[in-house]
Amino acid sequence: MNKPLRALLCLTALIAVGCGTTPLPAAPVAATAGLSDASAASTGSTGSSARSSAGTTTGSSAVSSPLARCRVAAAKPSLTTAGRLRASVSRAGCAKEARLRIRIKKSVLGPDRVVKSGSRVVRNARLTMTTTGRCVSGVYYTTATDAAGHVAVSRKARIKCPAVPKPSPTPDPTPSENPGGGTGGAVGTSVENEVVRLTNVEREKAGCKPLVHEARLHTAARNHSADMSAKNYFSHDSQDGRSFVDRIKATGYSFSSIGENIAKGQSSAAEVVRGWMNSQGHRENILNCSYTQIGVGYVAAGGPYWTQDFGRP
Repeated sequence: MNKPLRALLCLTALIAVGCGTTPLPAAPVAATAGLSDASAASTGSTGSSARSSAGTTTGSSAVSSPLARCRVAAAKPSLTTAGRLRASVSRAGCAKEARLRIRIKKSVLGPDRVVKSGSRVVRNARLTMTTTGRCVSGVYYTTATDAAGHVAVSRKARIKCPAVPKPSPTPDPTPSENPGGGTGGAVGTSVENEVVRLTNVEREKAGCKPLVHEARLHTAARNHSADMSAKNYFSHDSQDGRSFVDRIKATGYSFSSIGENIAKGQSSAAEVVRGWMNSQGHRENILNCSYTQIGVGYVAAGGPYWTQDFGRP
């Protein structure tokens, strides 16, 4: 499909399942990864608030009627063995479903900062959430709210993160071409590797691990950019009918999930990554923390044409 300059398209697959391709303005989305729920007991009398020795506070309606036993509770955050913050909230004694939201907040000067937020529609359940980003020492607490107006705030917890050894600096590999299979050696040109670097900068901000430039994904991405350039089209589907899933499979890459972003007309790596980040579907591919590898293909003629292929073996 023909597109004007500075066009963008994206696709995502879970063992070859496609996603939408219409760019939309990005909007903040609360992270919900790491949520788990389990049934919560609903015994006990109600009150405006209560605290437990475990650092949990509960909130409920001020009405003392048996029909007003619905309440929420929040447990103070703790540090996991992996150096991540974990907190939980619960909802109990409720007859109707409502959206239960959990927030981990950090106490700072001025308005307290939300470190992570998630929600789920439940009746009576417990939600547990774990952060994925780098641990930062400080004072944290948990809040629980539901759509019925119940609120609970945990006691504050002072978190001291374990020291992380600084990695030894290593020189950047000399950019080179490596279109063959396998993962050894340098992959991609300097322009393509700059796209990988800028993509990983955005992932780090979202708490995702960096992507590795993988040779077979690079082959699929480079070949598709070259094909669009040679045949003057712009689409996730090649003119011979192959989808991005077919092209990645043809390189010998085995995957559990894959995705693709393409663009045309952007003059630099910074411009194309900025354009993808300003489009909801492309942003979701870039910030999908389940992906571990990437291939970037750049061809200047007639475009430039840009392709990002994401994968998880």
